[in-house]
Amino acid sequence: MTRKANPSQINSKNDASLLLDLFDNFLIDCDGVVWLAETLIPKVTQFLQLLEQHNKQFAFVTNNSSKSRQSYIEKFESLGIHGISKDRIYTTGYSAVLELQKMGIPLGSKIWVLGDAGIEDELADEGYVPLGGSNPLLDQSWNPKNPLLKVDPEVKAVIAGSTNEFNFLRIATTLQYLMYDNKRIPYIGTNGDRNYPGPEGLTLPAGGSMVEYMSYCSGRNYIDVGKPSKTFADIIFYDTGFDRAKTIMIGDTLSSDIKFGNDANLGNGHGTLLVLSGVTTVPELKELITHPTGDDDSLVPQFYVDSLTKLYELLE
Repeated sequence: MTRKANPSQINSKNDASLLLDLFDNFLIDCDGVVWLAETLIPKVTQFLQLLEQHNKQFAFVTNNSSKSRQSYIEKFESLGIHGISKDRIYTTGYSAVLELQKMGIPLGSKIWVLGDAGIEDELADEGYVPLGGSNPLLDQSWNPKNPLLKVDPEVKAVIAGSTNEFNFLRIATTLQYLMYDNKRIPYIGTNGDRNYPGPEGLTLPAGGSMVEYMSYCSGRNYIDVGKPSKTFADIIFYDTGFDRAKTIMIGDTLSSDIKFGNDANLGNGHGTLLVLSGVTTVPELKELITHPTGDDDSLVPQFYVDSLTKLYELLE
């Protein structure tokens, strides 16, 4: 990738208007961009309404697999963002299901899940049979005689993602499937994110920490269906029909959101906007710009702004 010039800060009405003119389609991350934990970032609702008023298209793209698209709709509603439909939401749980279909794994197949209800719900909605996941037997203390440790030979794939219930029994049961039949069962990971911003200023472990843990245990690579993988981008553009050259990714994380937009060549290589309301701080961005390494090119955003709040206020 060609090294970008320093990112352009959006800090005037002219800057914001130019951004709006350049792009027709907006891919928007959720955590750290639209909300922080259970708190809506101010004026996000008005920003989305402004996009609609200007005939812009938008979709939400999240690496969070713990919630289904339906759960996201309910969260949007609870925060006062109304009218968001499933076809505007791309979770990595849903992306994993689409990858199963792409691989030709028949509907009705059993799929082992290391993760929360979001993955299970998406599997069930599309006609697959989830095993593991939120099964209460997995909440028990370690016992080598737990029946879930016996591999079901009808399982056709393993999907791993974020879960707050990560324990030794879940690790051990999932490992049996990853090692089964000379490691032939496909292994899908919902993302490689290390952490995310939690409530009260906490930094919390993200799904990638669990996906990578199982990769290390089993000595296996995984099919990455989350940001920044090109697999996820291809799914979204196939589904939406958006023109990549007129699409921008808005996110708060350099290694997932910004790399996702750059690797997918959004806006002909210029379709990335970093917001500073979530994971990435100003010192981190400055460090990336002033002391780049050879691997950092894909992490550099084209634009940055304090938040969607600030972007909307500039556009008012």
